[in-house]
Amino acid sequence: MDASKKTKIDLEEKILTAHQNNDGIKLAELYAKAAYKTSNINKACFFMVNAYTLALECNHPDTLSFFQFLQKYDREK
Repeated sequence: MDASKKTKIDLEEKILTAHQNNDGIKLAELYAKAAYKTSNINKACFFMVNAYTLALECNHPDTLSFFQFLQKYDREK
């Protein structure tokens, strides 16, 4: 298995675990990480919408940067 597939699987497992643990802070960070790792802008924005929504719910310190990411790609006004 190449390193990028292993990283993707590890990230997916971490996201699933954070969902099971209802860990909003960790989920926001993991979805943001997924957004930054993909080169597909639509996928990145999908992940970042999740990160931003969770960040708003748990008052995450990076909420503003997630919002700015979405603004950059015209997903948020």
